[in-house]
Amino acid sequence: MRRFGEKLFIIIFCLYNTYKIYPEQNLALYFLISLIISSALDLIDNKKGKALLYIIFGLMSFLHNPFILYIPLILYNFYLDFGLYSLFYLPLISLNFSPLNLFISILSIYLAIMNKKHSQLLDGKREIRDQLREDTLYLQKYNEQLKKDREKNIQIAILSERNRIARKLHDSIGHIISSSILQLESLKIISAENKVIEKLDTLQKTLSSGMDDIRKSIHNLYRESLDLERQIEKLSADVPDIKTELVYRLKDNLSYELKHDILSVVKEGITNCVKHSSASKLKISLLDQPEFYSIIIKDNGSEIDKKALNTGDGMGLVSIKEIADKYNGLLNYQFDKGFKIHLTLMKGQSI
Repeated sequence: MRRFGEKLFIIIFCLYNTYKIYPEQNLALYFLISLIISSALDLIDNKKGKALLYIIFGLMSFLHNPFILYIPLILYNFYLDFGLYSLFYLPLISLNFSPLNLFISILSIYLAIMNKKHSQLLDGKREIRDQLREDTLYLQKYNEQLKKDREKNIQIAILSERNRIARKLHDSIGHIISSSILQLESLKIISAENKVIEKLDTLQKTLSSGMDDIRKSIHNLYRESLDLERQIEKLSADVPDIKTELVYRLKDNLSYELKHDILSVVKEGITNCVKHSSASKLKISLLDQPEFYSIIIKDNGSEIDKKALNTGDGMGLVSIKEIADKYNGLLNYQFDKGFKIHLTLMKGQSI
């Protein structure tokens, strides 16, 4: 909009000066041609095309003097496109010299200089604005990640505390109650009075029932203390050089033992990917099917040490096969565009 206003201002001066010098001639053709060339310079982006138009207008000014009076209009674009090279047009003014034409030409260059500085200032402001916007988005994402990490750490702390309580119950209270039950059994054997035996029976049943309740509570605490999804996410986060995608579609009612076995398999899959494959991506899929659980671990490695997978340290494929057998499941693996493990564990089939 600023360029349009400034060029309109220059055109008015050019028209005034033209009709002042040639009051009796029909100058509409010169005006229209100059205006068309000026508009074309605004529309064309190609530097070579613009340079050709400047040369054509210069030759036209040399051959037809009335075009010289519209040089200020062309000079405006000339400076914006080629800077100080626009000064090569000034000698043409002497072919049809007019003090007002010289003044308008100088004014045109000055307006072009101001316009260029204004455009540079706006571009600088846009860059700063875009950078601030980008920094704001980055800070928002960073704060969201911090929030998620904090919530995750709180959850891990809660699960760790549950695990500690379960161990303490098992090691202290469970041991004491088990010892009490054995002592009651001994008292029943050596006691001769029926009433004493009946009371000891009642006390033994009460302690046994309490012990069963403690065992169930400890079992539930152990099961809840192992958050399988979070543990796998933690293992993946420890390998920053490999982009890991986790597809977790398992229900929460898995036993502690099953969770531990699945975690062991996933851990071995990640270890194999790091040690024996040149992979940059790893996908872990844990799926809950109607009759079985499906564990799929696949990477995009191109150089896989097949011997090391079976002979290296750690669980290896043999131990994964043992876990498959434990649940009457199947283990399949292949080396095709990366290394892939597909393990199925049958539901309710633990040996």
